[in-house]
Amino acid sequence: MSDQFWVNHSGYGDVNAGLSASVARMDTIMSDLNATLSRISQASQGKATPLWEEQQTTWNRSYAEMKTLLGTHTNSSINVAQTFQDGDDQGARVMA
Repeated sequence: MSDQFWVNHSGYGDVNAGLSASVARMDTIMSDLNATLSRISQASQGKATPLWEEQQTTWNRSYAEMKTLLGTHTNSSINVAQTFQDGDDQGARVMA
């Protein structure tokens, strides 16, 4: 009888690494877009402010929400992987 218990969840680690890299890339793209959008009023010398202000406010709110949700869900996935690992470790202790 084996004295070790381990389930291979390495594929999940790869998924989380890919997810983290994709989220970082998306964050860079969104940050660049946000920087561009935040300068529209200045670029139009204030002439577009009445038309653009509401859209800018909506974008700012959505941008903040997207960043929060992406971070929260990425961390949740990483935590699930850690829970699997903790379960493996606990199983190994019980079987020892």
